[in-house]
Amino acid sequence: MLIEKKFLKAVKEFNLLNKNDSVLIAFSGGVDSTVLTHLFLKFKNYLQISKIVLVHLNHCLRGKDSDLDEKFAVDFAQNKGLKIYTKRIDIKKLAQEKKKSLEEVAREERYSFFREIKEKENLDWIATGHHLSDLTETMILWFIQGNKKGIKGFKPKDRDVIRPLFLCKKDEIQKYADEKNIPYRTDITNFQTDYLRNKIRHILLPEVKKINPSVEESLLTMSFFLNWDDDFLEKQADSISQSFPEDYIELKHLKDLPYAIVYRVLRNWIYSKTGVFPSYRQLYVITKLVHEDKGYKEFYIGSKYLLTRTGQKLKIKRYNKRDISFSYKLKAGDEVLIKETGVKIKSSVLDAKNIEKYIFNDKNFVCFGLPENSVFEIRNRKKGDRFLPFGRSSEKKLKDVMIDLKIPKDMRDTIPLLTYGNKILWIVGYKRSGYFPVEKNSKKIVCFELKEV
Repeated sequence: MLIEKKFLKAVKEFNLLNKNDSVLIAFSGGVDSTVLTHLFLKFKNYLQISKIVLVHLNHCLRGKDSDLDEKFAVDFAQNKGLKIYTKRIDIKKLAQEKKKSLEEVAREERYSFFREIKEKENLDWIATGHHLSDLTETMILWFIQGNKKGIKGFKPKDRDVIRPLFLCKKDEIQKYADEKNIPYRTDITNFQTDYLRNKIRHILLPEVKKINPSVEESLLTMSFFLNWDDDFLEKQADSISQSFPEDYIELKHLKDLPYAIVYRVLRNWIYSKTGVFPSYRQLYVITKLVHEDKGYKEFYIGSKYLLTRTGQKLKIKRYNKRDISFSYKLKAGDEVLIKETGVKIKSSVLDAKNIEKYIFNDKNFVCFGLPENSVFEIRNRKKGDRFLPFGRSSEKKLKDVMIDLKIPKDMRDTIPLLTYGNKILWIVGYKRSGYFPVEKNSKKIVCFELKEV
């Protein structure tokens, strides 16, 4: 059958398995992972696989459905005579504690657990159910978000992770499961178009396929070329990066290099000194400095470092955030880049007809019942600042609110504050105030969105 041929072709073409290798399968219980497990079991002897183990992480995001997924995974493993490891983590709570997105924390926890079991069982590979349709969605997703590194998509083999369904489309996997009566669980959130990836899957891609029915094959080929190019350029940049002194770079050594190498050298050097990757917009500006005239420029890298260009030298040093002071004006409907923190705040004036849409607890998107000609200030905190938490009748010291929010002490002076007049409307990315709530009789509302750049 087509899926079986593509599975075996991927194993051979990308050298995913060797004789007597052992595999840990990331088993969610969905159609992709159940079909993947079925194929591994069917071709276990043919591929001379020595051992197959399943692993399932319960993210605790969908209540009873998550628990039913876990039970299905355990029952499936027992039915197939396979060992399975399971673990439960409250991803939503953990994401709030780490102040990261659900997707990022979920991925970190998954692979941390997978590698823990892989080491415990002394296995060779972690196999995931990522397929060609996933690759297509990923490339389009990162293209839309302006992430150059992600546009090339994922590889069929990346360190200890293999993706044997790399050449298979989602509809082919689904059809195979139905024909073979392979049981699986369906995650209803995969059909909710509130999520960007789902919008791409259910709205954008069907329209793209009307223009190019072979878009998945086209992007697969593009992914190969992009990865080949990037692998070569990264090796060149790495060798150059290692030749620079510990604390500075002389720009004259970069002037004769192509920009494709320069920005990689700078990115790798900055990361090696700070542990922080500059944004692509920031990296673009820093790269252009190589051919600019002499002068002084500075860039904040993360929350602890300052990159400076003095004359023809780039230097990195730690800085005291208490010395930072910034203030930006923002009109309703405009946007502003806060260079000191590397984030953008976008304002928009929206129709308040569907009022309930804008009343929710989103740390990165807030709305206020204010005139559409309002002018706001975005600044960092000042001595004596007070804040009115939503739902309270009296203000609190801003410092006490930040403590309640568990904002680390060394970050508090860099957190942007959205203000109107002498009132703090929003501790950006953390909490909105109780001032100027959206009312049912509001015709227009002013909203603000936090974006990383």
